[in-house]
Amino acid sequence: MEHMQSGYVNRHDGDVLHSIAYVAFQELATRISHRNTGRATGDPIAEQLLARVAADENLHMVFYRNLLSAAFELEPDRAMRAVADVAAAFQMPGANIAGFGRKAVAIALAGIYDLRQHRDEVLAPVLRQWNVWDRTDLRGDGERAREQLAAQMSELEAQAARFEERREARNHRYA
Repeated sequence: MEHMQSGYVNRHDGDVLHSIAYVAFQELATRISHRNTGRATGDPIAEQLLARVAADENLHMVFYRNLLSAAFELEPDRAMRAVADVAAAFQMPGANIAGFGRKAVAIALAGIYDLRQHRDEVLAPVLRQWNVWDRTDLRGDGERAREQLAAQMSELEAQAARFEERREARNHRYA
């Protein structure tokens, strides 16, 4: 309820490309989170309901992903800058809710949504769809943005590996 009352303002409010990049990633992240939450419930009805919600989220993601694909054709440097900025500062909806950090850790520990999923199942496939690594139409800031994005992806890989090691050690302690 708190999230619905306070709403969400993205860090790049007023810039359409940043906003589209955010929702393209966010809709896929939310799809994965809903799907995994359904599986984690152990309740077949909850799983089926959340699978439907996840399918709807996927339709939203495809729309926004395609919209940003068009932006890449029109303004590749600005689109790449938006993608790099959003990937570097991405937060799930609800990040402004008190106690969100603790809840996000619990969700990650449960395997519902973690850094590995964020990197490998959200960012990587969408970036591949936008052909960010093989584009030949980037100049100046667009190329710098791609380099920053590559560094961000490498850092996320390292962070995900560290988290997985800590989670595995924690699970062994509690086994």
